[in-house]
Amino acid sequence: MATVGIAFVRHGQVVRQGDQEGARPLSDIIRPGNRGIPAPKQPLRDPAKLLAREEFAAEIRRAWAESQESFLLIGRYLLAAKSRLQHGEFMAMVASDLPFSHQTANKLMSVARFIEAGEMPSDALPNASETCYQITTLTVEERTRALEEGVIRPTMRRQDILQFKRRIRTSALETESERRRLETERDRLIKRLREIDQALANLGGQNKERAQNEEDAETT
Repeated sequence: MATVGIAFVRHGQVVRQGDQEGARPLSDIIRPGNRGIPAPKQPLRDPAKLLAREEFAAEIRRAWAESQESFLLIGRYLLAAKSRLQHGEFMAMVASDLPFSHQTANKLMSVARFIEAGEMPSDALPNASETCYQITTLTVEERTRALEEGVIRPTMRRQDILQFKRRIRTSALETESERRRLETERDRLIKRLREIDQALANLGGQNKERAQNEEDAETT
């Protein structure tokens, strides 16, 4: 089955991820008091009341077809299905019954888990699932910095977060590389100082021995 790319719907047209100029922020499609889950266009069954693979697959297909804006809800269904279906049945459902790949399913679950855990305010997030997923890959320190720099915002694009990650992680790698270089240089210098100390100690011993020999010669 072909993998379906992640996109969202705006003004009746499908817009690919990374092209979100003028897109509504996630907070505009959130129902108050519903834990940051967007309202689907048609009522869907409560995932907590589903038990069978066929039920989960049918509701997930409906949510996917209605709008990519429902990716958080799809993620919730996937999480519920994974926790309730028998071993192996969840993977089989994704492979055979759903219009996206296991990789996409894992990303959708990661985003839903991230939002429901309250890791970030929903009104700061974009409404493209792939962009939201990239946010989940940041460390707490990186997310804090991204918020402070205005990188994370409702209108952000996927390339914005990728560029941010590349910039700060490259800087971190360069810092780590410089630290290791300095530590290596320090160890080399310490080793050399020990060699010098030993050489000085040897010279001191030789001078002492020479002085003793001269003293012995004078007494004889």
